[in-house]
Amino acid sequence: MSILGTTQTLFVNEMSNEGAYLDGRDLGEVFLPSKEIDYELEAGDSVQVFIYLDHAGHPTGTTKKPLAEVGEFALLRVKAINSTGAFMDWGLEKDVLAPYNEQKPKMKDGFSYLVRLYLDNASQRICASSNFNKFLSKEEPTYAVMEEVDLIVAGKTDLGYKVLVNEAHIGVVYYNTVFKKLFVGQRLKGFIQKVREDGKIDVLLEKPGMGKVNDLGEKILAKLKAGGGVLHLGDKSDPEAIKKTFSTSKANYKKAIGGLFKQGLIEIEATSIRLK
Repeated sequence: MSILGTTQTLFVNEMSNEGAYLDGRDLGEVFLPSKEIDYELEAGDSVQVFIYLDHAGHPTGTTKKPLAEVGEFALLRVKAINSTGAFMDWGLEKDVLAPYNEQKPKMKDGFSYLVRLYLDNASQRICASSNFNKFLSKEEPTYAVMEEVDLIVAGKTDLGYKVLVNEAHIGVVYYNTVFKKLFVGQRLKGFIQKVREDGKIDVLLEKPGMGKVNDLGEKILAKLKAGGGVLHLGDKSDPEAIKKTFSTSKANYKKAIGGLFKQGLIEIEATSIRLK
C-alpha cells in the first residue's frame, strides 16, 4: 500500500523524455519528473520517492527529502498567506498549506511554527497544523518517575517550557531547572519528574542525583584534557560562567569537581581546576 505524504520504494513502469512513470499500487501511476532523476533509470528499476499531489491533484514523486512527512512534527517557516491559509516551506518546490482552522495561534508571514503534517481526508492533500493537541494521545499518561523520554519544545508558558513528551502528551520543564537555551522545535531527551493527578507532566532535562553529577564529571574531565589540563572555572567562579560552559548550576558543578577531587584526579583553586 502506498501512502501520500510518505517516502516509498516504487518500481518504474515506463520511461519517457518527461520523466518516469512509477507503479504507485493503490494510488495508481506516480509521475517522477526528469529533473528529479540524476542517474539512469529503466523500466523495472526501483526508486525511492516522497509522494504528494501536484497542483493538478495528480500523484507525483520527488527524490528530495521534505523537512517532515505525514504524521511528523517539524518547525516550518511561513512563506506566504492568502485567503486559504498560510503556505509553509517544508523543503519542496510546492509549499505545504496550514489552513486557518488548523492555526493555533494565527500564523504570521515570515514566522516559524511547530506543526504536525496530516493528510486531509476530503482533498487527500498534505496539510500542516499548529493545533497539535488534537493529534496527541487520549490515553492517561502512565510514565514511571525518572523514565527517560523524547521531548520536542513546543512553546513557553509563565512557568516554563511546554514540551511534547514522546509526541503523545504535553509536559512542562520549569524555568528554574533549565541551564541552557531552548528553542521551539528543538528535540532532546528528558526525564519524568512527576505525573500529576490531573494528567499534567513535570519534566527534567538532567538526570537527578549522582547520575547527573557523574555525567557532569566526565564532561569536566574531557574539557580539562582538551584545554591542556587547566580549566578556568573553580570553587569561587561566577555561576553564569559555569552555566554557559556546562549548562548546569554552580551547585552541581561544585559537587562534580568535589567528586573528581576525592578521586585524586584534579586540584581545585578559587577560579580554576587542574588535572593532577
